[in-house]
Amino acid sequence: MKLIVALCILGLTVLGFYSNEARKEVYYLCGNFTQGVYYPNIIKQLDTTHLSAYTIENLQLGKRIVHSSWLNLHLVKCNINFNNNDLVVSAFYETP
Repeated sequence: MKLIVALCILGLTVLGFYSNEARKEVYYLCGNFTQGVYYPNIIKQLDTTHLSAYTIENLQLGKRIVHSSWLNLHLVKCNINFNNNDLVVSAFYETP
């Protein structure tokens, strides 16, 4: 019984560590995405991530990339909006 409890605590500790690392990955990358940055440069940076992923949405006035991680249940995210010229219009970090 003690072994099961110890393994559960260890598992939750490891999950907490990786969840925090995923949050930091999203947060710090989001700070790099300033107005006027070109779309391919953003994709190049996002492709270097290990604990998070992104989705691309095509909108009427451009594109949106949502960068988040399943380790945080996609609650922590970075929304990056582009105009029709593939330049960043806005990027903001979102938490619950």
